[in-house]
Amino acid sequence: MNRLFNKYYRSLLNPDEFSEVSEFFSEAKNETRIFNMMKPFWEEELTKSLDSKRSNSDLYSKIKEFVLLDKQKRLGRKIKFYTWSLRIAAVFIIGLLLSTVFLFQESRVQYSDQIQTITTPYGAKMNYTLPDGSIVWLNSASTFSYAAKFGKTRSVTLVGEAFFEVEKDSKPFIVATNHGTVEVKGTSFNVKAYADDNDFETTLEEGSVVFKVKNAGNEVTLKPGEQVSKTESGYTVKKVETKYFTSWKEGKLLFNREPFPSFIKKLERWYNVKIEYSDPKLNDLWYTGTIEMESISEVMEMISKAAPVSYHFNNKTRVFTIKAK
Repeated sequence: MNRLFNKYYRSLLNPDEFSEVSEFFSEAKNETRIFNMMKPFWEEELTKSLDSKRSNSDLYSKIKEFVLLDKQKRLGRKIKFYTWSLRIAAVFIIGLLLSTVFLFQESRVQYSDQIQTITTPYGAKMNYTLPDGSIVWLNSASTFSYAAKFGKTRSVTLVGEAFFEVEKDSKPFIVATNHGTVEVKGTSFNVKAYADDNDFETTLEEGSVVFKVKNAGNEVTLKPGEQVSKTESGYTVKKVETKYFTSWKEGKLLFNREPFPSFIKKLERWYNVKIEYSDPKLNDLWYTGTIEMESISEVMEMISKAAPVSYHFNNKTRVFTIKAK
């Protein structure tokens, strides 16, 4: 694992190796070992010249502050890289550790030729500033790629969910997904296009975006407060309250009559847990409410009290099972 970790730090992992490392990081029993592997890299970065160009000075400052604090206190405090709850502020650390945003090392490749890839696992989220000044919030279980130096267009690729605040520029900003492309010049919007389900949504907060359906030639222009989403018959546009689709970047989930299947799916991604149920009657349930600082156990208790269901947690498989009462 030390060999793979070194490759991970230098962004040299192939997809199979990255999956192996991600699985290792997701095991709570590996926390101490992860900390011990990570600390030398932090200390190495602190010894480098402060004049060195770094990809994200804010992240570097936070890591430096943490390592210095660790040295001062000498308490050997463990850093909990993984958490089943939003109560613990480990999302920041996960975002650093489990994404390829660790770009502090000096590149020996021509910078303009690089494709940067940011990956967040289940249970984590992060934000990042692109070369043009645009800001991207990346939700759980998402992968985002972009050129280190934009050309005639500002083209990026998304698998998962992200919220964008795009800087105004004459160059169009294009988000490519498996369903099609979203093109803008300066605006705020949310895109959801996960690979493990067939759902697609683009929700516009402000500005204007054009969604072009992949391999179809059809396109639609959205106005603020509108959403284009995939349906059984194609794609449809409707008015929505955008807060229900963008609040995740603020650390909370808002639901308004959310169908039970999609509600459960969002919980799985948010808390990095597996939730199973087999009774088709549960598909008729829906949920309205807000989840912000609750642990997954508290959420399951809330569900069991708000609906005619019970739940069980298997400590060995770490799977929640929901059954109708």
